[in-house]
Amino acid sequence: MTLEGTLGWRRNNAATMLTSFLLTATFSFTYPFLPLYIQQIDGSTGQDAAMWAGISAGVQGLGAFIAGPLWGMAGDRWGRKPMLVRACLGGATGLLLLGLATSTWQIVAIRGFIGLMAGSAAAAMALVSAGTPDAQLPRALGRLQGTMLAGLALGPVIAIAFVSAVGYRSTFIIAGVLMFSGSIVAMLAIREPRDTLASSRAAKPPSLRSVLRVPLTWAALGLVLSLSFAGPMILPILSPYVATLLPEGANLNLTVGLLFFGFSAASAFAAVYAGRAIQAFGIQRMLLISTVGVAVFLLPMGLVSAVGALAVLVVLMSLFQGTLQTASVALLPTLVSATALSSMFGLYQSVQALSSQMGPALGGVIAAHIGFRAVFILAALALLLLGLPMFWVFRRVAARTQIADDIAEHDPHPLV
Repeated sequence: MTLEGTLGWRRNNAATMLTSFLLTATFSFTYPFLPLYIQQIDGSTGQDAAMWAGISAGVQGLGAFIAGPLWGMAGDRWGRKPMLVRACLGGATGLLLLGLATSTWQIVAIRGFIGLMAGSAAAAMALVSAGTPDAQLPRALGRLQGTMLAGLALGPVIAIAFVSAVGYRSTFIIAGVLMFSGSIVAMLAIREPRDTLASSRAAKPPSLRSVLRVPLTWAALGLVLSLSFAGPMILPILSPYVATLLPEGANLNLTVGLLFFGFSAASAFAAVYAGRAIQAFGIQRMLLISTVGVAVFLLPMGLVSAVGALAVLVVLMSLFQGTLQTASVALLPTLVSATALSSMFGLYQSVQALSSQMGPALGGVIAAHIGFRAVFILAALALLLLGLPMFWVFRRVAARTQIADDIAEHDPHPLV
């Protein structure tokens, strides 16, 4: 790391967090209300709207899955800052188009475009990982995760006022306009350390292929894939599920907005403090504890009969979800050199998008054919049946690779 990078890492991290907050806050204007927006556009039932909202999320995830490694390689070669600006501009354009959509198929296509242009989280994590001293990295990544989740928490609350005043369509357009501010912050405030970028003159510049040659990379990505699948399965059904639990005459928009606020706020709180827990207990232990915690509180959500009980379970689950996300992210920089961070996080974006966005698609389909309550039970079982075996696989691969020494350096209490 250069002297400039050492002296400026706190400033860069602050600017990166502000950019990420603005992006996630404005995008979350739309997410809780998308099923309700679809109902307004085509008059579909709550279950059908949840299904289409889930399918649109899956298409967005597919786009991010395809584009993630490509944007990651571009970030390592030409800079993570340009990738962050590009993602902000692409997301803002997509939100503007959502506000102009007139059919469900247009919404699905636009969400696909947003997925192809995604990559802000991967670029932000690569920026923070490249410039932050190793001893401070878990906490820095935890604060970044917390900032993004805080944006997801506050966005729906702010959107309630806009939805009530101008409706869903205008709210989406406003969100798109506001998202452009994130690109302005990134362009003006971030100074990327150049020594963490791959040199085009190097004999063997780091590449996506070199990252994928590491066996532990595959094990870690497989672990992320299985752990990020279950929680998002419930996202497209929460709004219509809440509608079935509310008494007649209750304010649905206010209730949904506050529920998503609690969901994201709890995750943000946990993510900020997860860095300290990781330093105290180790990355792998926190991954295991968080996985079991998410499943334990997911399961009874399908059995409640009141919104209050659902809200309590959602908040408790989100505490473990935020810790799970931070622990997953903190593991990745130990696998590659600084000049390949964007490729690593691009792969993370690709796998996480496939898992966490295809999860809502599956959740929507299950809700349409079996019912809302089945989604929660199946999500919990999927997390345990997929996550715990992959955790065991990761431990076995880590125990046989030289990179285990690097993991141990960053993980004071490894299980391997």
